[in-house]
Amino acid sequence: MIQQLSETGVSGLVLFNRFFSPDIDTDKFEVKPSFVFSSPSDIAISLRWMAIMSQRVNCDLAASTGVHDAQGVIKHILAGAQAVQMVSTLYKNKIPYLKTVNRDIQNWMEIHGFNTLADFRGKLSQSKADNPAIYDRLQFMKYYS
Repeated sequence: MIQQLSETGVSGLVLFNRFFSPDIDTDKFEVKPSFVFSSPSDIAISLRWMAIMSQRVNCDLAASTGVHDAQGVIKHILAGAQAVQMVSTLYKNKIPYLKTVNRDIQNWMEIHGFNTLADFRGKLSQSKADNPAIYDRLQFMKYYS
């Protein structure tokens, strides 16, 4: 479906928006929102699909959900993201936190010898992996068997 959407002429797709998770107030008999913000542990789904799809679509891909720091941004760029959203952490830490994230990304890039984001974008995507199956369900079953 992601490939088909990318062939419609769209400029980009976001992988993935956070699902609304309702809760129920048992005293007021009301439905209310719960877990409004993502947590760093939510990164896994978007990271996996970013790595799988990044070299297989005809549009840019933006990562969303679970990105709370420079490491989350770096992981998604390594997987192939053109853009990374950090909404929950900015609500929590406010806009000036972006200076910290940018500084940490720059420091990481210097340590690893990268001058631009393009130098490492997609470096760990499934299509460039030595073992592409690492992103497949089979790896999960092998790990736990």
